[in-house]
Order: sequence, then structure tokens, then C-alpha cells
Amino acid sequence: MKRVAITDVAEAAEVSRSTVSNYLNRPEILSPTTRERIARAIDELGFVPSDAARKISSGDTRTIGYVAFEFTNPFSGVIADAIERRAAETGRTVMIGNSAGSTARQLEYLELFERKRVSGIIIATLDELEPRLAEMRRRGTPSVVTGRRATTDDQASVSAADATGGYLAAKHLLDIGRRRLAFVGGPFGVKQVSERFDGAGRAVREVPGASLSVLRADDRSMNAGFAAGVEMASQHDQLPDGVFAVNDMVGLGVVRGLTSFGIEVPRDVAVIGFDGDEIASVAAIPLSTISTPGEAIGETAYDLLLSELGEPVREFASRQHIVDPELIVRASTVGDAADAAHGDDLQHTRPA
Repeated sequence: MKRVAITDVAEAAEVSRSTVSNYLNRPEILSPTTRERIARAIDELGFVPSDAARKISSGDTRTIGYVAFEFTNPFSGVIADAIERRAAETGRTVMIGNSAGSTARQLEYLELFERKRVSGIIIATLDELEPRLAEMRRRGTPSVVTGRRATTDDQASVSAADATGGYLAAKHLLDIGRRRLAFVGGPFGVKQVSERFDGAGRAVREVPGASLSVLRADDRSMNAGFAAGVEMASQHDQLPDGVFAVNDMVGLGVVRGLTSFGIEVPRDVAVIGFDGDEIASVAAIPLSTISTPGEAIGETAYDLLLSELGEPVREFASRQHIVDPELIVRASTVGDAADAAHGDDLQHTRPA
């Protein structure tokens, strides 16, 4: 879609291009009537002023924007690295913003990137931003959502099957004989979190006598996991025998919190995380996890964005691409001391 340019605004307002430029940079030199005409034209056309020099014409920039979910999670870094690598291979550059779990920051970065006139945007969304992204798309800036499946056919997305991953995590704990499960994570307004929990709940409902409780860890960090582990340990009579952490950072924190109180992992409590972060495999007690290929997600998101820009490098059957997770079993759920010391992966399982 052709972007609205200064010349389009000038024509609609019946003024010169230089007058529109003055309105954007020195509005005080124009009459109120002229300013009003230009403002109305900008509003009607959906013109977005560019922070870049006006010499950058609409649509010819070689830069894309990427809004990450939270760089406290190494998984975001893996995705960002894959996007940057693919961009370099295709002669583009990447501007990166970190939302740090804030919806307001996401919106600020979207506005900034649009002003910079990036050719397209990849964004790990926290909330329902598709109406905002649709507006940007109509003005000429396509986008790809990562981390959650788009709710409309017009919005491109790359996501993991989070509910399937949650099911695999809880089923693994149940298969090794655990029945008092706890889910550590939040907030549940984040779709990825709620889907992982829902998947775990489905597995628990399939086993008579099994239960699933919740400990909130809304910032999804190692410190939040540690606090949850300490809380569990302090209520020893209600200690779960299996924990599903919303991500690997939280899972590693839970293990540290439990073991600091003398609770043995996995003998007393088996712990499994989510994401497949490399750090989880080299921890003192290597963490079982539901692995989602961050590198593949980043590469696919970038290639899908090129398709949205009309520069396809591979074919996609749909604008919504879903990646299957994989169960990786390590010492935090079934390993012995030798496994823990060597960080061996004991089992890999993909969904049927």
C-alpha cells in the first residue's frame, strides 16, 4: 500500500509542499486558517510525519523495527539475534525496542517506528494491539506479531502452540507420578501465560485425583521464581510435588528457592520450565523444559514480514504460522546426581 506523502497532504489542503513542511517544522509562521486546512488534510489522509530527513521517500527505507517482549528473558535475545542475522543477509538493518512488559512502552515504540518510517515491524505483543497494527497497515506499515497467534486473517503472526506446550509440561509431571501440581507464572491477561496454564489444566483433568494450584509470578523473572519457591517451602504441609513454571527463568528461580530450604529437586518436587533457554541446560540442576525454537521463530517472523512487504523469500501457506513445542527432560524432573552434574538431556518428545 502506498504511503501518504507530504505532496498528498499539500494537494488535499490546496497548498504548496513547502507550506506543509513549514506546518510540520515552523507552524507559527502560518495563518490559523492555513494550519487548520493542513491539519484536516493530515487527519483525513492518515499522514504520519517522518522523523527521518524528508529525503527518505515513502517505503524505500531498508530498516525494520522489532519490539521485544522482555530482554530479562534470554529467549527474547535469541529471537532478536535471528531477526538481525536474517536482516543482514538481505541488506536491511533492525531498530530494536524493549517493551519490558509494558503495554504503554509497546505503543510508544510503535509510534516511534512509524515516525521513523521503517519498512515494517515485528512485535512480541502483550495485549490486543491488532486494531492499532491494522491502522498502521492501512497507512503503509505492515507488521508481524510474535508470541501469540493473530486473531484476524489480515494480521501476520508467528507463535508457539502454547496450550500444547502447557499440556506436555503437566502431562510429563503426571507421567512420572506427580499429582499435586502448581503453576508458577502470570499475569493471566497475557495470552501466552493463560494458554500455557489452560493446557496444563487439560492434562490435570485427565488424571483422577490430580490437582493444579497457582502461585503468581507476574514479572516472570528468576527472582520472582525464587520468591515462589521460598513461599512453597515455607508451607511445607502444602508443598506440591510437581511445578510447571511459565518460563525457564522462573523455573530456575523456583529450584533455587526450594533447594535453599533443603527441599530436594526432583525427589521432593519436580520442576519443569518453558522456552528452552540454553542457560537452563547448564544449571546446577539442569531444568526440564518445553522448548520452542526461538531462532526459527525469529527467522520465520522476518521472512513473513518480507512476504508482507511483497518481497517473498519463501512460501507461507498462511499468514498465521504456528511452531510446535518439544518436551526436553532433564534432571529437575527425573535425573539423578550424575545427570545433574553433566546437564544431560534425557529425553526429547514432540507432540503427537
